[in-house]
Order: sequence, then C-alpha cells, then structure tokens
Amino acid sequence: MRPRLPLLAGIALALASGCERPMLARDGTLVFQERGAHGAAIVTANGLEYHDRRDVPQRVVVRDANAPWHAPIGFIVPADGRFVTTSHATVVGTPGLAIALRPSDTRVPSWGGEVLVRIDVLAPAAPGSTREEERVALLLDGGGTYTMTLADVTLGQLGARDHVAVLDAEGAKVIVPSLPASHRSLADAAVAKRLESEHRGRADLAQALARAVSELGTTGTRRLVLLSDGALGELTYGAVGKAFLALAESGVHVTIVATTEQPESALAQLANTAGADLVADSSMEWRTAALRAAIPPAGLVAFNDVVLTFEGTPAPSHVLEASGGDVRWELDAGDLALGDVQAGQMRTEVVRVSVPAWQAGQEFKFTVTARFGDVSQQGKVRMMSAELPCVYDDDIERIAKSRHGDVIAYASALATLRRLDAAFIGQGVIRAGGLKALARMHARSLSLLARDMHDPQIAEQAELLSALMEATD
Repeated sequence: MRPRLPLLAGIALALASGCERPMLARDGTLVFQERGAHGAAIVTANGLEYHDRRDVPQRVVVRDANAPWHAPIGFIVPADGRFVTTSHATVVGTPGLAIALRPSDTRVPSWGGEVLVRIDVLAPAAPGSTREEERVALLLDGGGTYTMTLADVTLGQLGARDHVAVLDAEGAKVIVPSLPASHRSLADAAVAKRLESEHRGRADLAQALARAVSELGTTGTRRLVLLSDGALGELTYGAVGKAFLALAESGVHVTIVATTEQPESALAQLANTAGADLVADSSMEWRTAALRAAIPPAGLVAFNDVVLTFEGTPAPSHVLEASGGDVRWELDAGDLALGDVQAGQMRTEVVRVSVPAWQAGQEFKFTVTARFGDVSQQGKVRMMSAELPCVYDDDIERIAKSRHGDVIAYASALATLRRLDAAFIGQGVIRAGGLKALARMHARSLSLLARDMHDPQIAEQAELLSALMEATD
C-alpha cells in the first residue's frame, strides 16, 4: 500500500488547489483539468483527452520530402462534444456540371494540421436525357472473389435520383438503409466492412428477401441485385420461392450474379425458382458488362477524367486520403481523380487535406481546380476553380468551437466504415476501440444542431447517419 501514498497525496493536493476531479485516459495517464479552464477534446489512440488552450502543440519539422505525414496533435472536437456551426458551400460550375465544396474548418491550427472537405459532384441533365428514378436493393449472400468489384459496378450505375439499400443474407439484416445513391461511398464502404467481418450469423435468404421488399417500397422502378457465391447451405426453396414471388408480384426486377470463378449449380436452380436473370459466366469482363446491361446507367457520360487539384497558400498542401476516387501527390499540391461523370449523376466524397504551419492571424486558403474533358465539345479539356478561405489560429478552444458539425459528422461515419481510416486517429483506431461511439456522438450533435437551427436538411442528414450507425452495429 505504501507506493500508493504519493499518488493519493498528489490527488488531494490537486483538488485542494482548485482543480476539477481527475480523468483517467486509456493509457493510464491521470489528467487534472483546472476549474474554469478553456480548451478542447482531442481524439487520440487512448480515447478523448483534454487539452488546455494554453498548451500550444509543437510544430512538426519535416526535413525529408518522402517522410510520411503526421499531424502535431490528434483530431480536435469541442470539449463538450457539441458542434455549434455548419458549413457553407462554395459552388463552382459550368453547364452540365456543378461541384460544391464544404470544408470542415474556417480556422486552421497555426502549428499545422488537416482539413476535411466534403465534395458534392452533380451533373444536372435536361428532362428526358436520363432514365427515371430507380430503387435498388443490393443483397449479399456469402463471399466470393468478385463481390467487391460487382458491388462497385452496381453502385456506379446509379444516378442522383436513385436510392440504394444494402442487405446481408447472413443474419438477414439491413447493412445500409435505403439512401440517395449520391452517398455511394457510404454504401461501398459498408459492403467492404461486411466482407471483412468473420462472424455474420446464419444465412436466411428468405428473410433477407422479405427485408429487401420493405426497403424497396411499393412504387416506381425497383431492382434487386443478389450477389451470391452459390454456397447456399440449407436452402428451403419453399420459403425462398414465396419471398421471390412477393418480389415478382410487386414488380421488382431480380438479377442474380455469381461472385466466384466457378459458381455452384445451385445458383441456376435458385434463378429458376426466382424467375430471375442469372449472370454466371466465367469471364469477369462478361459479368460486369451483363450487370451494367441489367442496370441501365443514369445517363450517358458527359465529362471525362474529372480531376480536382488542391493547392494551399502557403504551400504545400496534399490530399492525404479520400473516401472515393484516386489520390495523387504533386510536389506542393494534391489531386483527386474521380473518373468519368454521367449526366444525371451525383456523388459525395470527403477528402483529408494537409495544412502547413504558419503564423496565427495570417490567411490560409485552398485553391481547388477542376479539370475535365467535355464530351459535348469533342473531349475539349476545360478548367474551373474556387477558393476556400481560412485563417490561422493558435487558440485550440476557438478552433474547436468553429468546426463544422455537418462535414465532421459525415466524415466520422465514413471513418467508422473504414473508408477514411486515418481521418481521426490514424493507425491507432483499433487500439482505441474503433470510432463507433465517436460517430454516434457526432450524429447526436448534428441532430441537436438541426433542432437549434430549424434546418430540415441537417435533420435529415442526422437521421441518415444515426440509421447507418444502427444498421452497421
């Protein structure tokens, strides 16, 4: 007991001197927060830790251009976990293409750090130039080498007006509730996380099909895409047949796609029971082509090779990570390649962009330049740009309170699904027990923010994120 006396004496002394009760971090560190102190909470591999605003982090000095990036401090959130501001979109556009940019911050740390930017790419189309709205249910049955690729193909066919839900036959559960197809990176990340999971429960295809009927609704064009490895186990064709009959009676188009090189013959029997199209050729190219034919694209390709370049002033700024697209590093900038954009398509992505250290009170800005080929002009390369203004600040409390809750809440959902692995605490995400609790906190904060601002759009986003958190438990 003797070794504990100095610790107890220290606690008593700290409390007597006017400190708040101590907090124990996950690594065993004992933190005393001064009464009335001002600061922010920092997400670290040990959990949430409090930092006083007088404790200015040291800048990271990099002497090797090839050294990996790391921020001087972890992810900053308000000390009470409550966001009080939302972002304002900066929109840049040309006929047929609009890009909305929403940064997570207008105040950036003078010691250097990162900014999350939500990117909404929309290709509005003239009436009649795109197909009608469709509702798609993507049902996963087992694993299979081609599952992720075929899921990507399915999601890539959807447009701004479409909705998509993702379900799992193992456990007969909804992974992602029906949401606008513009959030395809959320759906894509949920599929990837599901494929990584080792314990998903017993397969119940009939119950999963019943849940798909509920997610698809009763009106409009509806499709079910079943990605199956053919290892159907103890399949009761009577129950499955009734479930497929319910789909047929409600007008749902069914496509079954094999996810292995040599699919089981049971898939043919299942397709016959379902009255569905079966895509099971050994050629992966043929399967993707057949799947694209089964789900017509929202519209024709309108813009080729869309690339967004992020340049910081002062430099350099690099795109560290993105929820979708390909990240490319330049000497003092970073690119995000989004590929081709179809007429009527919309997609939402989030990127992490680094911010170099500079003097507090000085201006910082991102210049975002979009470069693309215009199909209507025989592929002529066009460019358009916008600036996202910020200011350097050395007050961590002020930075925390000015952060945009809508962008951060959306990014935290993507981070939970491992589509932005390092956005919050980097490689320590596993050691910290995951980010589910933090994402839930951000969703709740967004809901309160929507209530205070009487903003139905923010409320809708909060509901979507809360539903996603529940569905992916």
